[in-house]
Amino acid sequence: MNKITTSLCLALTAFSVPTLAAGDYLLDPNLSSVSFATIKKQYIVEPASIRTLSGQLSEDGKFSVNIDLTGIRTGVPTRDSRLNEIYFESMKYPQVTVSGAVDSKLLSGAASSSIISAEVTLYGHSKMVDFPVVIIPADGKVMVSSSAPVIINAADFSIPAANLSALSDTVGGLSLSDSVPVSLTLLFQQ
Repeated sequence: MNKITTSLCLALTAFSVPTLAAGDYLLDPNLSSVSFATIKKQYIVEPASIRTLSGQLSEDGKFSVNIDLTGIRTGVPTRDSRLNEIYFESMKYPQVTVSGAVDSKLLSGAASSSIISAEVTLYGHSKMVDFPVVIIPADGKVMVSSSAPVIINAADFSIPAANLSALSDTVGGLSLSDSVPVSLTLLFQQ
């Protein structure tokens, strides 16, 4: 009986933990974030961040990052829920995924700057986006951080203008930008 229990536990563990090769990296969600800012009335900037991230980076440079939109934090709980429920419709589209590849030579040696093309899937639609980043490899870790924000436009991902209008109605009809600057800090660890 003990052998069966042990075998079952090992099998369940094998299927519940992401399978990584020896040189692969996992995203550390405690030290990683995606930040953006909503812009109201063309000059009021309201920062937001998301720390509910997961992902991995293989030693050959392929990466995938999942961003859980329900983890949006603006410092105002009402704003968080409105962004989730009205704008992103996160009950239907709970995650943003970002995937691509980086030159594996950048994962070791000195820090470097690069522009990484990645497929971003948001609101069920995908688009290639170029991210200017600094890559810093060190002691079994790789830090990837924005060297400049990327402007993401809602229309590029087919987020309906009606969602923005409904969100605007919750703040007295103030105009809201459909484009936001996005920055990231990602720490991958072996």
